[in-house]
Amino acid sequence: MPSPTFPNINPKTNLTVKTVLPSQIYTIDDFFTASEVKAVRSWMDGVVMEGPKPPGKGEAERTARRGSLNSPEIAQILLNLISPYIPLLSPRYTSSPPALSPNIRIYHYPSGTYFRTHYDSPTLDPISRRLSCWTILIYISECKGGATAFYTHTHDTGSSKKTKSKNQSKQKGEGEKVSVDPKAGRLLLHWHGMSGGGCLKHEGEEVKGGDKWVLRTDILA
Repeated sequence: MPSPTFPNINPKTNLTVKTVLPSQIYTIDDFFTASEVKAVRSWMDGVVMEGPKPPGKGEAERTARRGSLNSPEIAQILLNLISPYIPLLSPRYTSSPPALSPNIRIYHYPSGTYFRTHYDSPTLDPISRRLSCWTILIYISECKGGATAFYTHTHDTGSSKKTKSKNQSKQKGEGEKVSVDPKAGRLLLHWHGMSGGGCLKHEGEEVKGGDKWVLRTDILA
């Protein structure tokens, strides 16, 4: 079945990039307007979704529904939207030409679902042979709970999505917890590149009410 046509999203050049944690976490509110959020949410209904799978060895448990499609076209649309703000990020983005992963993912967290603590890892795009470095999450709905929570003393020093053991976490301490709420239209960027200490351990907290819908891609280094 062909993928539905992605809705038209207007570029915006006057939005504010908020630094949540320097060189790690940034947000842009109103990246999608209310009408654009509604259109994207409707588009998501046409994407084939799959239910949660048991985690593999060392993987974090996640209970959301997920869908994905390979779409260079959607990646280009999103790149056009985010390009004015990429120079404001740190670590500085120097790759040319700028590019996003065509692996477009859709996450649906109904009430009671979550994604336990994990790291995002640099992923190789098979066509461009470029590694991902920034995670892009765009919240398409609002809900009770469901924040994306980061732990500031937990940089990933490896290259996997495995969680740390409880003993290791206790020994080193997780530091301050920094949370980003799933506000409709908000874009969240967080670093998972090879430099700068790598990704912070983070989780999608349990949704307490309503549904959390998220659009995901990555910036390629």
